[in-house]
Amino acid sequence: MSIDNTKDILFIINPKAGDGKAFSNWTKARGRYGFLPKNPVDVTREDIKKIIFTKKPKKIAIGGGDGTVNAVVGVVSEMKKKPDLCIIPLGFGNALSYCLGAETIDKAIEVITDPSRKITIDLMKTNIKEHEIGVFNISLGYDAHIVFDIQRLRYIGIGSYVVSAVQNIFTHPENEITLTIDHEVKMTAKASSLAIANCPVIGQNYIISPNARMNDGFLDCTIFSTKYTYIRNLRLKGFKHPLYSDLGKVRFKARHIKVDGEPFLQIDGDPVVQKEGVEIEIIPSCITFLRNSDDKIDQEFLPFVT
Repeated sequence: MSIDNTKDILFIINPKAGDGKAFSNWTKARGRYGFLPKNPVDVTREDIKKIIFTKKPKKIAIGGGDGTVNAVVGVVSEMKKKPDLCIIPLGFGNALSYCLGAETIDKAIEVITDPSRKITIDLMKTNIKEHEIGVFNISLGYDAHIVFDIQRLRYIGIGSYVVSAVQNIFTHPENEITLTIDHEVKMTAKASSLAIANCPVIGQNYIISPNARMNDGFLDCTIFSTKYTYIRNLRLKGFKHPLYSDLGKVRFKARHIKVDGEPFLQIDGDPVVQKEGVEIEIIPSCITFLRNSDDKIDQEFLPFVT
């Protein structure tokens, strides 16, 4: 498979993604797809903001995981004329790739070589300096604490999620959090986690919010009353927790939410501690991604309004 014109595409890679295997996987992919450059822009060595603003590419292909995608989207969101984005999944979670029907390298190449299908998605904006943009998922509480420990346990791969989840059953307290929804409705609840989703899945295809859509103009919010409710929510592609139910969950949609009382926070897989509360709002129709056709995406959890 080849591509007619690569000069309009800026290829970016995070070699540390995927437990440090991203560049070797990129090199293997070059053996099959010769148009991939030998030396893409390295986000760990180069100023991607300066490069993107200078080159003004029509498309950017992002080789990495969810954190790399977040970093590039944060830059592109500041541009007046925004390039289209596509993802080559080389990371640990690759949640957004799954939503775009490009969860493997081969499927991602299909997207790059046939750029006719596009989707313009919403973004989530926070009041946290250096973590102002969320693309697919922000959470507070138990879920975020799991992410903190996953960073430490990455050496055991997917098992890091299981180990961290079990550890935090015993160590993470269920705090009283105060929510202000759309500047009007205020409520206080003792809860384990608050998941604020922009798409249905997080991590390794863990379906966090099946009704979330990336282009509906809303934050899709779920309160999990206990840690066990969160664990029972476990739904992977082809697997559902045997005790799955909607008991113990409160779901609502909002355009703006303010949260106080829970310091542990994660934004697209990056852990943050925010002691002064967090505000999150939706930015409708902000960034355009290349995608695969609907038949390449799990229809039960279609992530877009079509």
